Amino acid sequence: MLNFISKEGYLSIIIIFILWLSFWIFHEFSWLLFLLLLMFLFIFRNAKYNIMCVDKKAVLSPVEGKIVKIQKVNHKHLGECLELRIKNSFYNLGSIHSPFKMDIEKVWFKHGLFLCSENFNLKKMNERICILATTNGQKIALQIYAGSMDRKIKLENIAYNLNSGDRLGFSTNCSLSIYLPKDVRVNVGLNDRIKAGSLMAYLN
Repeated sequence: MLNFISKEGYLSIIIIFILWLSFWIFHEFSWLLFLLLLMFLFIFRNAKYNIMCVDKKAVLSPVEGKIVKIQKVNHKHLGECLELRIKNSFYNLGSIHSPFKMDIEKVWFKHGLFLCSENFNLKKMNERICILATTNGQKIALQIYAGSMDRKIKLENIAYNLNSGDRLGFSTNCSLSIYLPKDVRVNVGLNDRIKAGSLMAYLN
């Protein structure tokens, strides 16, 4: 059973289960607590991460969600690059994985609020993590913004050498941007809904 639930949800689910069971034993069956338990089981559900392409230059989707931005931008560490942004909603699987084999150079963590990540001005005040790394000799960056339903961006211990598909952590409804070299070959379109592990782009 534990294999079907992300470990980040264990504590919340156990607390709700104990409350629901106690209320049922000492008072009556609570549909509200039962539905809340089902909702948390759904949000923290786990699934096998299926890698759709094993090419070392493939960029895989690190999380399930919707492509909301494909645009050339100026990144302060990478210069001119291409940003691919994925919006992960609460009904999507929340596990976050490494999109390619990468060597991490630096990780920044900034505490903040938990506001709507779809609003640009509000998102800038949200808690976030930025990962600067290299893959295939090219500089890339990942930036994860917490969403309104998050209470903390939950990242596991990040090793400095990650393989494609390695689990990074969990978020309930984050917004995740991947910054890639500007000459990358993109295989997805705006508003496409993608599964974690599906092919997004190829590095040149």
